[in-house]
Amino acid sequence: MIRLHFSKKWLIAPLLIITILVWAAIITMPDSNLHVSFLNVGQGDAILIQTPNHQNILIDGGPDPQKINLELSKKLPFWDRTIELMISTQPQADHVTGLVEVLQRYKVQQVLEPGVPYNSLIYEEWLKLVEEKQIEHTIATAKQETDLGHGIRLEVLNPPPKPFQETSCDVDNNGVVIKLTWDEISFLFTADIRLEAEFELIAQRTNLRSTVLKVAHHGSKTSTSPQFLAIVDPEVAIISVGLNNTFDHPSPEVVQRLEKRLGKNKVYLTSENGTTEFTTDGKQLWVNVEK
Repeated sequence: MIRLHFSKKWLIAPLLIITILVWAAIITMPDSNLHVSFLNVGQGDAILIQTPNHQNILIDGGPDPQKINLELSKKLPFWDRTIELMISTQPQADHVTGLVEVLQRYKVQQVLEPGVPYNSLIYEEWLKLVEEKQIEHTIATAKQETDLGHGIRLEVLNPPPKPFQETSCDVDNNGVVIKLTWDEISFLFTADIRLEAEFELIAQRTNLRSTVLKVAHHGSKTSTSPQFLAIVDPEVAIISVGLNNTFDHPSPEVVQRLEKRLGKNKVYLTSENGTTEFTTDGKQLWVNVEK
């Protein structure tokens, strides 16, 4: 009879790997809450929404393929490679570069974007991949709504049916503005819209009031006017911005305006706090920062 003998040291490694995988699965296991994570991807936007019924929605991908991959790997279970909805709020590189990488690594079921004309190699590459993979492609326009289950609604507020023309920056002002609502808690994602789009949203009497405001254009002084901030009336604000960026974002004036209205401890910056995750059951809101 042949007897196989195994050294204990050879058993430890597989058991350790199994233990790590089990704990990783437990930590990333979806729960019954809504999670909205503002990912630390540098000077750009990237927001991951995870719903109670296990849908993943990615808004923008930031400027760095490696950073978006790293941040998604922290938030998504290793067995979950599906993004139910990818939203490109606008075609500039600090929003769309990471989305190219996500298309290559994840199964994306649907994309939503403003469809504004823009001459960019990275944007053209993104469009080409969407077409090659035969992903459902929708052009965003105000008043589109999506039911995410459990009473959670995703509503497009901008761009308008007739896109902005001859503004200070049409690409920014035609960005996709999204409002996410679950009972008493809501999030307003403002992309890079400028004052013209803010005032138009106010003029249209759009329901802008939200619990959490994603500050537009990385806190640039081109956005977040006092009038817009008063109408949104947020309890918390978050700025997606890179540390020591060449644009001098965020504007000290905008940060001061936010802190005066909300309090310093209610204004978060990804450059300072790292990835910032908001968790809600529709009634209460919890914030967890990486740093």
